[in-house]
Amino acid sequence: MPKNITIEFPEAKQNRSKQTLDEILQAAFELVDQANPNKFTSRELSARSGYALSTLCDRVGIIENAFLWVIKQGQSQQLGNLAQKFREFDDHLPLQSFMEVMIDYIFEKIKQVNPRVIRYYEDCLAKQQTLSSEFYHYSDILAQPYVETALRNQTNTFRQMSVDEAILLFRSALTIVERPFVELNPIAGSEDHRRIAISTLVLMFGK
Repeated sequence: MPKNITIEFPEAKQNRSKQTLDEILQAAFELVDQANPNKFTSRELSARSGYALSTLCDRVGIIENAFLWVIKQGQSQQLGNLAQKFREFDDHLPLQSFMEVMIDYIFEKIKQVNPRVIRYYEDCLAKQQTLSSEFYHYSDILAQPYVETALRNQTNTFRQMSVDEAILLFRSALTIVERPFVELNPIAGSEDHRRIAISTLVLMFGK
């Protein structure tokens, strides 16, 4: 299983078929944007897109793949935005400030997503037998930008590390930062959760 999980659709052989797929995915995006997995159904997708169920099946194959694709795109976009925040961080601020800014940003973004949407994504991939041990490697994209940020920082509070080490640390950080939200843990997003996340990540990434 490759690190980057891909959601594939039947090949479109005509431009009209490609347009149909684009319109179906746009409808799926609008449903996912409502953050209610109860609406991630063929009936809702048919009503929103205006296409019959037979057309949906022809263009996306497994209906849930349309929703999985949209969720995956959103995840990739958010990680890209976070990596950009790494690059833009003030070189003269210490690691403590870096972690405070990043944790606050992550918490804000996660709170905008219904945790059940993430669980839907994981459950569907598990049902399709594509939820391998590498599923949680999606944070690997953050490793290189972080290493570059640490090298550039002037405060001597960032520990210098290899990309390989940063990859492993970010995978571990996911358990602390994201999983409480997905698991509906009462601590998720609280001041206590924020304190634990910041202090632990400073210890992990600092000198």
